[in-house]
Amino acid sequence: MNKNLKKIVAIALAIGTISAVAPATNINFLTTKAYASSDDDTNDETELDSLQLLTESGSKIKLYTDSSYDSDDKVDADDVEAGEKYFAKTSSDTISIDIDGPSSKYVRVFKGTSDSTKGKKISSDISLDGDSTTTLTVRVYDEEPDDDIRYEDDDYSSEYTIKVKCTADSSDSDDEDSDDSSDDYDDIYLDRLSVDGQTISLSKSKVEYTYNVSSDTDEVTIKATPEEDDYDVTIDGDSVDEDDKYKSDVDLDKGENKIKIELEDGDDERVYTLIINRGGTSSTTGSTSNTASGSPSDATDVVATVTNKWVQVGGNWQYKDATGNTVKNTWVQNYFVQADGNMATGWLNYSGKWYYLGSDGARKTGWQQAGGKWYYLDSEGAMQTGWVRDLGSGKYYYLNSDGSMAYNTMIGKYKLGSDGAWIN
Repeated sequence: MNKNLKKIVAIALAIGTISAVAPATNINFLTTKAYASSDDDTNDETELDSLQLLTESGSKIKLYTDSSYDSDDKVDADDVEAGEKYFAKTSSDTISIDIDGPSSKYVRVFKGTSDSTKGKKISSDISLDGDSTTTLTVRVYDEEPDDDIRYEDDDYSSEYTIKVKCTADSSDSDDEDSDDSSDDYDDIYLDRLSVDGQTISLSKSKVEYTYNVSSDTDEVTIKATPEEDDYDVTIDGDSVDEDDKYKSDVDLDKGENKIKIELEDGDDERVYTLIINRGGTSSTTGSTSNTASGSPSDATDVVATVTNKWVQVGGNWQYKDATGNTVKNTWVQNYFVQADGNMATGWLNYSGKWYYLGSDGARKTGWQQAGGKWYYLDSEGAMQTGWVRDLGSGKYYYLNSDGSMAYNTMIGKYKLGSDGAWIN
């Protein structure tokens, strides 16, 4: 997301409310305007400057020249060459492609190699089948191709082939936690990880861990011991080594603290995320109503019968009603508890509508960035699609069917700029 786009979104948040506008509703307004188009409809950049695969959460997926995925065969995004075949693997079942060089309107991506396969715009999300390999073909054209361009149409300028192995279980549903996984990194690992001397159990298939501390804990000592002494280790931006006993003191804010632990060995790397929740006790006791008080970060560990409070059970937040029973499958103020009673985070589909819940579980509204894309959620938190208008600036934006904001593209005959706003 470029700086101009961030500025526009910030302005939109500050100066006005967004209202959903159906394309048919504002078509008369739009057709009274005209936008300038380029006189040159020919593409002068027939090869890509760079090509990068991204997970749904925005993490980079490494490219290799061989299906062994050896670190010696890694290829930087700006070193890809036309006509070559590359290999990648990821646990994310939805990916996207980011390119530099020619305008995106001259580029299409094909999923599969059947003659009838239809090309999609490079900004489109690409779904992958679990436990399988998908062949993606990226093509650059001299002129903007038709909307119905097919794989069999070979009038293109350059071509790039990527065979993407999806390691997600084919039976798995979408899970935000799977977007950034062990498979996206090289085979270098931590041997031990501890917080204030308390060991965290590690798995080579995980890179994200959660640890909870009391509200009065404002600093912790993190120890991250690598498997090999010659690995470079960084904890929350500070380099540590044997002389430091691989320890670093980290200050904590109230609520959630995301701490990055990075390993490097030459070109190989692995990044762990340690989420430390600094919680506390709820101020509400003895209430007979069923109204939530405070938020999950204000909760205490379950040590006795608790009513009308957020509590932590097995590392998950739950809400106890007036009788002490766990509330399930419903909203508790701005938080949603699932069928198992655990508080939900990330994207939630409820009653046919999509909502976005932050890492703290709170329901978000307005412009929100998730997975490197921008979305607009109304005052109730429901994700919007189609045309929306900023009532303060009067600018129009278009939200794709998946809710993500479109930019640097054409929606019908309407051109959107790099900030996503319609150029009139």
